[in-house]
Amino acid sequence: MSLGSRTKPDSAAPGEAPASRGTDLSTSIDSRRIEAGADELPGPRGLPLIGNRHQVRFDRLHLDLEDWAGQYGPLYQIRFGPHRVAVLSDRAEIQRLLADRPDGFRRPRYLEAAASEMRLKGVFAAEGEDWRRQRRIVVDALNRARIEDFFPGLAITVGRLQRRWERAADAGDLVDLCRDLMRFTVDVTTQLAFGIDINTLETSGPTIQRHLAKVFPVLHRRLNSSYPYWRFIRLPADRRLDRALDALEIEFAAMVKTVRERIEREPGRRHSPRDFLEAIIIEMEAEGSRVTNEEIFANVGNLLLAGEDTTANTIAWTVHLLAGSPDWLDRCRREIDSLTASNAPGLVNFEQTQRMPVIDAVSSESMRLKPVAPLHMLEPLNDTWILGHRIPEGTTIFMLLRHLATRDEHFMNGDRFDPERWLVKPEDRRGPHDHRAFVPFGAGPRFCPGRNLAMLEIRAVLAMLCGNFDVLPVDRAGVREQLAFTMFPTGLFVRMRRRQRP
Repeated sequence: MSLGSRTKPDSAAPGEAPASRGTDLSTSIDSRRIEAGADELPGPRGLPLIGNRHQVRFDRLHLDLEDWAGQYGPLYQIRFGPHRVAVLSDRAEIQRLLADRPDGFRRPRYLEAAASEMRLKGVFAAEGEDWRRQRRIVVDALNRARIEDFFPGLAITVGRLQRRWERAADAGDLVDLCRDLMRFTVDVTTQLAFGIDINTLETSGPTIQRHLAKVFPVLHRRLNSSYPYWRFIRLPADRRLDRALDALEIEFAAMVKTVRERIEREPGRRHSPRDFLEAIIIEMEAEGSRVTNEEIFANVGNLLLAGEDTTANTIAWTVHLLAGSPDWLDRCRREIDSLTASNAPGLVNFEQTQRMPVIDAVSSESMRLKPVAPLHMLEPLNDTWILGHRIPEGTTIFMLLRHLATRDEHFMNGDRFDPERWLVKPEDRRGPHDHRAFVPFGAGPRFCPGRNLAMLEIRAVLAMLCGNFDVLPVDRAGVREQLAFTMFPTGLFVRMRRRQRP
């Protein structure tokens, strides 16, 4: 059966597009009796056997898909080897699909399989009852009250990052933003997850970051491979990943041992766990619990990967955009100066992080233009209808979230960096501003549980940066987007200069 058949079931009301209702039409469809000659979705012409693989670079897949969306519209198809993929950039349909998880749609099965093979089938890749059970633990570990209690430790780590940049400023050294921010987020996430301060910003620390860096590139390559070659032949990158995962298991096991000993010494923690690992170990030891050692490793790995990579790159993209917009950097600076008049320069307390409208506007605009997840993947659990086209069960659907958020029909001057759009009152807007087209943390039941932590880190780092440094870009034009499961900047270097105060 061809992807995108426009044959409609008899139960559809005359003149009514089934997809507009978001109805699962699988019960009305018999795939063996689809009319011959039914229209197929548009899309770029491919070659036999390989499909469109020769037309894309997987390190810039999101850009190729966005270009094709401009040519073929809000729903088109491509083919990687024998696999057909539907590519969607319609706002209403994307919202419907995200809201209909996990009952109507799920992450692709090959993502779950790849995560399992990499020992990382935690809450991110889990589905159904496994997902519900694991998510409850993760959400509790990342709730607002727990994040507020964690803030003093976060503030210490922000101070270390500041001292690192002060040393670079005094020496006139180039700052590799992504590298420094990865160290920062690894320190923060490890402290939140394990209650252990590894301090990679000021010491060599454990090698967690080096091992984690090998995961996403291999995962990205495997997800976009037509055939699971790694099950038969291990390439050098696959062997490096195996060694990295083995090393992570050893490091995690040592940390789990430390946390178990801490719980034994302080039994009160069983009733009030203070970090993610304590919570999941206590859940594991509860009578009737189904939490396994493998799930502990997987969920800690998920938390570290998500906490390190996505937040660090979001901050890096924001600094990059601010460095090219001195007026907005100045507005951020004035906000922080006013907010922290009685504090040390640029150092904020938790309550102050909730009162940063300009910083929030800048970070929202950065996530709109440079989201670390510019596309998202789902598959339907049953045959379904999207924009009048039948999409068979199990079809991979790429949702172009960045393309959605940069179209003029959703945001006025959608490709322009303009944080003012987030500060204007609704009644004063002169053009479109559809917040439903902006989903940097996802939407629906699988909304990212780490949003509160990520936003707290973003605000704290930008407040410190704006309060203490001038940012001097180095070859802004040479910064490029690269995709390796998440989107990150390459070639992003700056110079820091200590801010001169009157």
